[in-house]
Formats: sequence, C-alpha cells, structure tokens
Amino acid sequence: MLSLDLRPLLAAGTDPLQSVVEQAGRLPSGAGLELEAPFNPLPLRRVLGQMGFSSKAEKLADGHWRISLERDGAGEVVNSPSPDDCGGLPPGAPTWQDGQGLHMDVRGLPMPVPMLAILRLVGSLEDDQTLLVHHDREPVFLIPELAEIGWSLEPQGQGSAGDLIFLVRRG
Repeated sequence: MLSLDLRPLLAAGTDPLQSVVEQAGRLPSGAGLELEAPFNPLPLRRVLGQMGFSSKAEKLADGHWRISLERDGAGEVVNSPSPDDCGGLPPGAPTWQDGQGLHMDVRGLPMPVPMLAILRLVGSLEDDQTLLVHHDREPVFLIPELAEIGWSLEPQGQGSAGDLIFLVRRG
C-alpha cells in the first residue's frame, strides 16, 4: 500500500494533483493507496476514479481526512461529501451586490477554499440569481461540481476587480 500525506504540500500552497496521479498511475491492479488530507478531496477522488480507483473517505478529526483507495477497476466514490464536509470556509471570501449582480472574490484563497466557498454560496441562491466570481486561476475542478448541481460557468474576462467568471443556473 502506498501512503501519501498531502497536508504539508497543501499547507505550502502546492497542488498535489499531478504528483498523486503520477504515483497512482504506477500502481498495479488490486493495489491500495492511502491519502492523508486536510479536507475530503472529491475532485482528486474523481480523477483517481477515472483511473479505476474506488475510494472511501473518513474524517479523523477537524482538518484531517484519510482517503482509502483501491485500484479495483470500478472507480466507485463512496460517501461523496457535501461542500460542508470538505473543509472549513475561513473568512476572506467577500461578497457584494452591484448593478451587475452578486459578486464573490476568492482570489488569493488557498485550495480548496475557493471551490467550497462558491459551492456553498450557489447552494443558497434563488433560482433566478447569478453570481460573478473574481478568481485568480481557472477553476477546472469546479466545473464538474457545478454541472452536477445544475450550474454552468462562462468566463467573462477582466473585470474591475479581477478575472470574472459568470455562474448561471441551467434551465
């Protein structure tokens, strides 16, 4: 069994996705992989699921999750978390309303806080509301999460407060 502790990498601001995928790709069928993380990394679990790893997450303590994976070919993601299960939302994701609509600024926040903040906010919006997100990177893992709950995003380019992503609920 391969064990990886992702907490130091994430604390240093390093995205462990590529490293984990490379190491997992070397594992033979039937092999196990165990990840220690500060949150339940659903996007990573889904990527590994596409590689044939089934996964199960267990919260050991606040800020400490153990993800057990097995390369069984099924790719099943057991006990998928809600955004609230994936980690706390620290202060620093301001929202405001203006003539364009509701805005949220997630620039400079550590992973996975931007994704969690956005998912939490869109879950509380009315059907006809939209959201303009000010983000400093392309939220590739957010796209499938939004699609799963009926939202899509449309890049809007540079706005007055940074790169804008326009989120809309699909009809």
